[in-house]
Amino acid sequence: MNPSKPNSNDRLVSVAKAVAGTLPYIGALVSELLDNVVPNLRFERIVVFLQALDLKVSQIDDKLEYFKVNLASEEGIDLLEEGMLQASRSISRERKERLASILGKSLGEETLKYEESKKILNIFRELTDPEVIWLIYYSLEPILGQGPHYDLAQQYPEILHPISKAFTGLNEQLENEQLEKAALQDSYTDTLLRLGLIQRNGDTTSMTTLGEMIIKYIKD
Repeated sequence: MNPSKPNSNDRLVSVAKAVAGTLPYIGALVSELLDNVVPNLRFERIVVFLQALDLKVSQIDDKLEYFKVNLASEEGIDLLEEGMLQASRSISRERKERLASILGKSLGEETLKYEESKKILNIFRELTDPEVIWLIYYSLEPILGQGPHYDLAQQYPEILHPISKAFTGLNEQLENEQLEKAALQDSYTDTLLRLGLIQRNGDTTSMTTLGEMIIKYIKD
């Protein structure tokens, strides 16, 4: 990338700032955000991502030379750039750590699988944090009793606990709120199906090979 040539994000910010100057109600607030808050947030998010990546690399000491060689390649630089771009837009720490895991495993291979790693990053970009949690949930082996599914549901109850669509005694507003929450929860699984990460056979939901690949890259 030519550092003297502004990228699309810089141009977008410049246009947004110009437009903000013409807005009578929110213009001043938006301009301040674009000047101060947004750049600082992006910087802080990238720093957290790079710190997480450094930790991942420290755990693959025997593959450090592979990492150095791959990172110095044009393909490796492109993967790192994509990782930093996604990190700059990632709010949760978990997401930045999963991005670091993808980069660490991609660049730590003896032979860089550029097309595969790029595809994994592109799919990850399309997934919201709740959809990633649901993918992890589907990847767990079911066992009798309180196993890994139960533990994950306890960790993320607001995402994984089923939302009933049968209502008794709720007023109209609460009923609508529940319906909206249920629809949103259904959409998480629909996205995983659309991307080919899970599959359904009757009432059974299972992982696809592509879904298992995503899990391999994002889990420690």
